[in-house]
Amino acid sequence: MTARWRWALVVGVLAVAAAIAVWPRGQAPTHADPAVSTPDVNALRQTAALPACPQSHDTRQTGKGVLAGIKVTCMADGSEITLGGGPMIVNFWEPWCVPCRTELPALQEYAARPGATPVLLVEIPAQSDQSSGLDLLSSLHVKLPSVWDPNASVANALGKPNVFPVTYVVAADGTAKRITSPSSFETADQVEQAVRQYADGSVTG
Repeated sequence: MTARWRWALVVGVLAVAAAIAVWPRGQAPTHADPAVSTPDVNALRQTAALPACPQSHDTRQTGKGVLAGIKVTCMADGSEITLGGGPMIVNFWEPWCVPCRTELPALQEYAARPGATPVLLVEIPAQSDQSSGLDLLSSLHVKLPSVWDPNASVANALGKPNVFPVTYVVAADGTAKRITSPSSFETADQVEQAVRQYADGSVTG
């Protein structure tokens, strides 16, 4: 072995030894700590301060209408509730939905008007979770009854949306119609006009 190769071998051994000396011992690869990275849902609920969710306590409504008897999670407090019939406006939304950021405040303004049909917001798990939903509602100052539908039970009953937002008008008899025009709302006046048209039968969609 030549002197040149002896020096190369010595340098290689020293490099390996140095690497071993500074390598962290007894430590697993670093990963995000779920306890740290997971948002506090209860704290988000308190900040959002959503109103209580409507639910059916009347067993006579069982089987009445497309939504009657469906169980969902109330985002205000995390409790399980059972939906009843109408009348109501059901709005499907997602935190990542850009038009929803304009539509949600419009729905809230409409819901505050005298004689308005009650509005129920439904978030389904399409690349989102309750935490992100509560965070958006809080940032928009939207305080409407809201439910988390992890099994998409409401969506399947009405016709699972493939785009967001999607709004349905549920009549007193439990029948539902999807609002297709406009595809999303920008003002409370648009909501009121569409609900009136769908509710009085002038639109059959």
